[in-house]
Amino acid sequence: MRKKRPLERTESTMRDTRLVVIASEDRYAVKQYFEFFRSTRIQFRVLETTDGCSSPQDVMDRLDEYLEEYDIGEGDQFWLVCDTDHWIEPSHIQNLTEINRRCRQMGIGFSLNNPCFDLWLLLHFAEFPSEDKLTCQEIGELMRSELGGFDKTKIYNLPIDNAKVAQAIESSKANYTGAEIPTQLQTSIHLIIEDLIERKMISIESGA
Repeated sequence: MRKKRPLERTESTMRDTRLVVIASEDRYAVKQYFEFFRSTRIQFRVLETTDGCSSPQDVMDRLDEYLEEYDIGEGDQFWLVCDTDHWIEPSHIQNLTEINRRCRQMGIGFSLNNPCFDLWLLLHFAEFPSEDKLTCQEIGELMRSELGGFDKTKIYNLPIDNAKVAQAIESSKANYTGAEIPTQLQTSIHLIIEDLIERKMISIESGA
């Protein structure tokens, strides 16, 4: 049986529209964040956690199932977005390292955030934290301090615009070590966005 191509067909869909598939351990934030970007050149599919299975292996399994089910086109992109959380502890890090290795072998991007995706959100509104280590809860407190409130299930309410995305990219890049398994504060979400900008699939200067 021929696999179907999972594009939403609309009047604005172009013949060369590409998929950007992001498998995430998060349930709300990653999916809602990438909905800020509008483009006729790409469609995002975020495979979020809905059943509590959020280990790096669970995230990889969701992407494997997606690749098995759907027709993949030339130029489609695939990413795993995970948090270090407790997965960098000695009892779990082997799993994380193995998933990283598999992603490299399969040509899948791997964005690992320490401590969590919320650090990337914070960089839209504040400078990069000076501390070497912070918990996700502490990152959330910094968000609330900057914005007066923060609900991770309602990212669509954040006042994010092109200028703030550019600010986050600059701050993230300046503090990015390139470490595959970062032990200090780090986010690499900018790698996803910069790649799409370079391919001229989105723009943060004149709107997507």
